[in-house]
Amino acid sequence: MSLRLFACFVVVCCAGLIAGCDRTPPVLAAPDNVAKPPEPAANEDTGHGDGYAFHIRYPQLPAEWSPLAAALRAYAEAQKKDFVAASTDAPALNAPPAHLDLEFNIARRTSDFVSVLASGSLDTGGAHPAAIVASFDLHTSDDKLIALADLFSNADAALNALSVEARRQLEGRFGAKLREALPEKDQAGAVQNMREWVERGTAATAENFAVLLIDGLDAKAIGLTLIFPPDQVAPYADGTQQIEVPAKVFYKLLKPEYSDGFQIDTEAEKLAPGVR
Repeated sequence: MSLRLFACFVVVCCAGLIAGCDRTPPVLAAPDNVAKPPEPAANEDTGHGDGYAFHIRYPQLPAEWSPLAAALRAYAEAQKKDFVAASTDAPALNAPPAHLDLEFNIARRTSDFVSVLASGSLDTGGAHPAAIVASFDLHTSDDKLIALADLFSNADAALNALSVEARRQLEGRFGAKLREALPEKDQAGAVQNMREWVERGTAATAENFAVLLIDGLDAKAIGLTLIFPPDQVAPYADGTQQIEVPAKVFYKLLKPEYSDGFQIDTEAEKLAPGVR
């Protein structure tokens, strides 16, 4: 090979190498069997720290229910703040992680009201997890959050009526179970203890009837569901208790701005004894 031909060969090869260096290297796709990190789910708040973890789920709400959405977020943030503070305060050695589990769900929807139920548990290492039970009721025509007392012109009379109805239903329910489960000689004492428990848990106070749902499905409301957390009207092991109260029990006590949102049956005039 002549010297000139060899020089040309070297120049061509070097040019090819330089051109190859300028090319952007191909992007290789990740193999299908390599797990990708999970994306955070919509409407969820999860987190963990040294000795604790929490998981909060929210429902999808329309924009016009913004007061309700804000109330759910505020409640959850308060629960989370207290939980994290308690969980990071000198945890016991080798204790299992504390855990907060909280979920909000739309439980009822009538033509005038929407009710959201918060349920969950708080486990910080006690004898058993603490139950979380709360409700949020929105009057949709004016986007106003309401408590039980807000519904009535005479809140005291309404609480008395609900107390009477709650005791009637719960004592009947628990009494039947005790008579089935216990020999006759043990029934009297057990029934008396049960009645005392129910009376305490259904005393006519706003706190005892703080958790309620306004019952109905798209049309006008037909009553209230009253919810009692574990240990309020029965032992913790019996769990959450609830009763349904028809609108006729309290209809005449409703404020005018809310009475149109309820309907009653043909026995509407037969009110509960506590209302007469």
